[in-house]
Amino acid sequence: MSTLRAGHPRLQELAALTRRWYLQLVRDRLNLGLTLLQPAFWLVFFGGAVRRMVDDRITGTPDYVSFLLPGVVAFTAIGTSISGAVPLLWDKETGYLDKLMSMPIARASLLGSRLAFQAAVTVAQVAVILLVAAAMGVRVRTGVVGVLVVLAVTAVLAVALSAVFLALAFHGPGHTTFFAVTGFVTLPLLFTSNAFVPVEAMPTWMALVARANPLTYAIEAMRLLVTSGWGVPVVAHLVGLVGFTALCVLLTYHRFRTYTSAR
Repeated sequence: MSTLRAGHPRLQELAALTRRWYLQLVRDRLNLGLTLLQPAFWLVFFGGAVRRMVDDRITGTPDYVSFLLPGVVAFTAIGTSISGAVPLLWDKETGYLDKLMSMPIARASLLGSRLAFQAAVTVAQVAVILLVAAAMGVRVRTGVVGVLVVLAVTAVLAVALSAVFLALAFHGPGHTTFFAVTGFVTLPLLFTSNAFVPVEAMPTWMALVARANPLTYAIEAMRLLVTSGWGVPVVAHLVGLVGFTALCVLLTYHRFRTYTSAR
């Protein structure tokens, strides 16, 4: 009982802070609609336009939309994670973050609420993408359980990327630098993964970069679940992704702690 009572204030903090992020999103209905629907457009238009140009022997599947689906999920996670760091960036620049930190709120609660909210938003987006993919004829080989695992991978990837961009928001001097850096790294991060092309089909130097890119492991785990089935490689990729996520969260918490302690 004592443990529950000690943890109760933290749960209240998480609930209150998460509600704040939720209200910010739902009050802007246009943004909410675009947030949920825009990623599906990538799958429809890009997948529909390119599917006839791709050699099945390269992708290993006759359906390029199935191959592309995990890449679109990863792209969605990147975009949502960048936008997810912006509210705390504005809090930092307007001074509202200092007001929050003057209250008896744990730093872990503030970061945890943001990371959890971003994971939930990304999962909602990917659920829409999966529905659109199903309408386009994509069938997940691992069934309903595989779909749930894909959503879980999405949540973990969203936490990792959100942590990275939050660390950048706290570390950089302002929003100009933040948007410049994120704009510079987003496409290279995506295109040096296996989002659109198998690692085996890449030039040697790019394949080496792709194997060091954390996105590759998340994408490959989801791709195997969608196009192949269960297997040891899926578990190996998931373990690597979870380890990377844990490292990102710890580093971001350290950076946030350093930033707020110096003020």
